[in-house]
Amino acid sequence: MSTQPREPHWHDNQLPASTPDDGAPPVRIPWQQEPVNLQGNYGQAPDAGALHPNSQSAYSAHRPPHSYPGMDAHPPVPARQPVTRVLGYHRLSHADPNTRWWSPLVEGLIGLGVFAGLTFIITLPLLAAMFVDPYYANVLTAPDPMKSMTDAAFENPWMFAYLFGSIAIMFPSLWIARLCMGPRPWGLVHSVAGRLRWGWLLMCTGLAAVFFVFVPMIINAVTGAGEAPLLRQPPQHLWIFIVLLLTLVPVQCYAEELVFRGYLMQTIGRWLKHPAFAIILPAPLFMIGHTYDLWGQASVLCMGVAAGFLAWRTGGLESGIALHAVNNIIAMFGGLMGTGDPFVQQGSTFADFAVVFAIELIYVLAVLWVAKRRKIQRTREITY
Repeated sequence: MSTQPREPHWHDNQLPASTPDDGAPPVRIPWQQEPVNLQGNYGQAPDAGALHPNSQSAYSAHRPPHSYPGMDAHPPVPARQPVTRVLGYHRLSHADPNTRWWSPLVEGLIGLGVFAGLTFIITLPLLAAMFVDPYYANVLTAPDPMKSMTDAAFENPWMFAYLFGSIAIMFPSLWIARLCMGPRPWGLVHSVAGRLRWGWLLMCTGLAAVFFVFVPMIINAVTGAGEAPLLRQPPQHLWIFIVLLLTLVPVQCYAEELVFRGYLMQTIGRWLKHPAFAIILPAPLFMIGHTYDLWGQASVLCMGVAAGFLAWRTGGLESGIALHAVNNIIAMFGGLMGTGDPFVQQGSTFADFAVVFAIELIYVLAVLWVAKRRKIQRTREITY
C-alpha cells in the first residue's frame, strides 16, 4: 500500500486553488460545498465561520458584504465631483446650464420682434392724431422728423411722453425675450446678486448727482463763465413735464442700460472671456443710437465705455443706471428751462466734451473707491 498522501478528488461543485502562497485565508466560493484553501492544503476541516451564512469569516472581514472574488477588477465608478466656477458680470449667461451658445441670438430676435410690436402699438395714437390735429401732421411730415419731434418734446407733453416712452419699451421687450430664452433667473441681467441692488443704486445716484451738479458749478466759477442765454422759454404747465421727467426718463435710462450693458455685455461674454471685449464692443452701438453732433457723440461713447467698465468692476448695472439717469435728467431739465440743448445736434465743442469727460472720470473713480470700501460683490460662484 502506498504511503503517499492521496490526491484530492475534485467534484463538479469544486474548483482547484491556484493562487500564490501569500498566506491568504480560505475563500468560500458560492457554488462550493467545501472551502478551498488558497495555500493548497486540501482535506482540512472547513472553518465553521466561513460556512455559516450569517457569520463573518476572515474573508468577509476584508471585503464588503455581497462581494465575490475578482470584484476588485471592476471597481465602482466614483461619483462626479461638483465643479465651482467664478463668473464676472459679463459671463453670467453661463450661470444657467440650460442656455446654449446660440441662445442670445434667439433672445435678440425675440426682443426685436416684441419691440417692433410695442412700437407699432404706441405709435398708432400719434398717427391717428395726424388726421385730427394739424400740429402733429406738421411735426411728423417735417423735412427732418427727428429734429422736429425733439423740438416738439419741449412744447407738447404728449410728444415728450412718446419720445421717451418709445425707448422705455426696450425694458418689457428684453424681459419677455429673456423669459423665453434665459438665462434664468431674470435678475442675472441686473447684477451678480441676481437682483437689482437698490441700496447700491441709491448710493451711486447720490454720487452722480453731486458730481453732475457741483463740478460744472466749480468749472464755471473758475473759468468765469456767465449764465448761458435762454434758447427757448419754459413750456406751459411745466409741472406736467417735471412729472414726466422724473418718471419716464429714469425708466428710459434703465431700459437702455438693460440692452446696451446687460444684454450686449452678457451676449459678448458668452463667447469671449476677456472683459475688454464686453466693455468696448457695445459702446459704438450705444453711440450710434444717439443722433448728436461730433463732440456729443464722443461724450456718448465715453459714457458707454464708463458704464460698461463699472458694470464689470462692480458686478452689476446699478452704477451705470445712476450715471445715465442723472445725466439725462439734468440735461432734459436744462432743455425744459431753455438753458441748454440736451440732444446736442449742433454747436457742441471740445470744451463741452472735456467737461463731460472730467465728470464721468471723477464719478468712475469715486464709485470704485466706495465699492471697495463697501465690499460690493463683483462675481458670482456657480456650482454644477
